[in-house]
Amino acid sequence: MSTDTVLVKKKTARRKNRFLRKFFRVLIVLVLILAIITAAVYFYSQYTQTHYLIRFYQETSGKVSDNIRIAVVSDIHNREYGENNETLISDIRALKPDLILIPGDMVIREQDDYRPMLNLVSSLSGIAPCYGVLGNHESERIYYRDDQELPGKFRDAGLKLLRNATEEVRIGNDVIQLIGVEGSAHGFEAYGGREFMDKTVINPSAYSILMTHVPILFEPQLAGYDFDLGIAGHVHGGIVNLPFAGGLYSDEEGFFPRFTAGEYTLQNQQKLIVSAGLGDSKPFPPRINNMPELVVIDIDRY
Repeated sequence: MSTDTVLVKKKTARRKNRFLRKFFRVLIVLVLILAIITAAVYFYSQYTQTHYLIRFYQETSGKVSDNIRIAVVSDIHNREYGENNETLISDIRALKPDLILIPGDMVIREQDDYRPMLNLVSSLSGIAPCYGVLGNHESERIYYRDDQELPGKFRDAGLKLLRNATEEVRIGNDVIQLIGVEGSAHGFEAYGGREFMDKTVINPSAYSILMTHVPILFEPQLAGYDFDLGIAGHVHGGIVNLPFAGGLYSDEEGFFPRFTAGEYTLQNQQKLIVSAGLGDSKPFPPRINNMPELVVIDIDRY
């Protein structure tokens, strides 16, 4: 073997060794980055199991004479914040709401024991009147798991369920008209929502709040009706909240949905507030950059 051939083979071997060293260094760095991201997601997910934000919204109307405060407890999914939900109950009591609204998904459809939610409602109803609508998890328990007693259990605990129903509530000198609509994203007519809304008389002198579980029902189905404020939940803030882009996904709208969490202006200039919710129905996918939230709405005169 010639000297030149030996030198070429040594150079080739050195280049190969350098390439392998670089490759393994890059691989180790990528593995470390992946491990850090995985650990961050895990610890963030664990943190969201026990912590939440209190998010405030301010609305104004000439239909009220004094401040009215509403707490919105959405999509808690059988979760407890503190023993017997004492942390959540204490925070709501300190906020002194005039009304507590629950736009669905108190339970998880696969979990038969939802006594913590009945106990929560019982405690909350001692703070302020509680009104709510059914979410998809309650509906699925009723219709697919034959839990026909669920609505009665929540009513007995103190929750006034508005199942395609309306009720006026007097707070001081003001009247709030609450309107509750049932229905899935594609079941507005099937659940009787259209028929109910078409025949519902909305009091023009009352401040009207329309509550349904799934926010996509507001456009186009509900936005054409004459109400002041819409409230919904369901989409859990889009699960992953991307900086500058918002929520990543919802079942009804797919990737980068319009409705995830926050305040929206509908086609007739009504406001819609969508809560990111207080819980999760399953451990995966986890919330990322998307804290659970207790929503507080203050309605003031102009």
